[in-house]
Amino acid sequence: MNLLEVLLEEKASQLKGGLYHHTQIKFAYNTNRIEGSKLSEEQTRYIYETNIVVMENGDTTTNVDDIIETVNHFACFDYMLDIAKEPLSEKHIKEFHRLLKINTSDAKKSWFRVGDYKLRPNIPR
Repeated sequence: MNLLEVLLEEKASQLKGGLYHHTQIKFAYNTNRIEGSKLSEEQTRYIYETNIVVMENGDTTTNVDDIIETVNHFACFDYMLDIAKEPLSEKHIKEFHRLLKINTSDAKKSWFRVGDYKLRPNIPR
């Protein structure tokens, strides 16, 4: 069995503690951390496993977008597995973006255009 088959089988069976389960958590945590999320790996795991956010180490607040993007990331990973045998296309990249950003504060910005090309550059020219 190859890696993709293992991940798809574990996803379909909703196996807890397997490769799919751990990859969902590690991938979401590390990708979101690169983007500035303050959620810990343990908080990411807890969101994945229970759909609940637990504050740790005296934290009293967290950015709602960090939580939403973490949940969105789980769906995006599933989509990535579902299309893994297809050639990567612009359509898929736009869908990754839509899945990651849906319901975030960026989605409320008309120029951001979730799932499409934004209308403004990151850095003004």
